[in-house]
Amino acid sequence: MKVKVNKIEKIGIILSVLGLILVFQPFIYILYTYGYYILALGSFIFILSGYLPRKTDLGETYVKDVLKWILTIAFVIIFAVALSIFLAPYFVMR
Repeated sequence: MKVKVNKIEKIGIILSVLGLILVFQPFIYILYTYGYYILALGSFIFILSGYLPRKTDLGETYVKDVLKWILTIAFVIIFAVALSIFLAPYFVMR
């Protein structure tokens, strides 16, 4: 099964615009808070979708490549958090 990389980029753009709308609306505070999360997620998706390999001439990639991409990013984030948790007491005690 193939996925168009352009669609993933468009999802990132749509989420970013939605997040900006929620951040700039002055009515409901909870939407303001969620707007930052949505904006960060959309930006994250848009920036990292540029690194997806385009396997075909139409700019498509396979779902397994997208899953590898997601797992690699998740591993890096989990590793950085785990390393921070492990090293924080060492640096605080000194």
